[in-house]
Amino acid sequence: MSQILFTAGYMIFLFGVMWFFLIRPQKKREQQTRDMQNSIKVGTNVLTTSGIYGKVVDIINDLFIVEIGLNKGIRVPIKKIAIVGVEVPELTVRKSVPAPAIASEPEDEEYDEDDDEYEEDDDDSYDDDGDDSNHGNNNSSSNSN
Repeated sequence: MSQILFTAGYMIFLFGVMWFFLIRPQKKREQQTRDMQNSIKVGTNVLTTSGIYGKVVDIINDLFIVEIGLNKGIRVPIKKIAIVGVEVPELTVRKSVPAPAIASEPEDEEYDEDDDEYEEDDDDSYDDDGDDSNHGNNNSSSNSN
């Protein structure tokens, strides 16, 4: 009887430890996320689960209408649960820089075999019979009658 009580007590203890270290912190994070999502107002900069930054321009039930992009004007409906953070991204508008000109290869340059990465092997692995004297030669002198 005492062994059954000991085993039951041990299982209850393990469950308590598991709850304290695993379930409790997870519930706490979920509550913080819900509080953050519920505190979002129009004008708040948000980050979505897909990594898109935007500014909330309207709230309809559990949907946020988020304006994205530097040009503004692109409005996307996003579910409340898809908001993972309230952040202000450091975005700067850069002036357009022309693409660098593509340099063409000089025409006068000669081919240098030493610079070639491909190195030829003198391996005759294509020769099945092992006879190195007949490379591609079908006229064998040993078969003459």
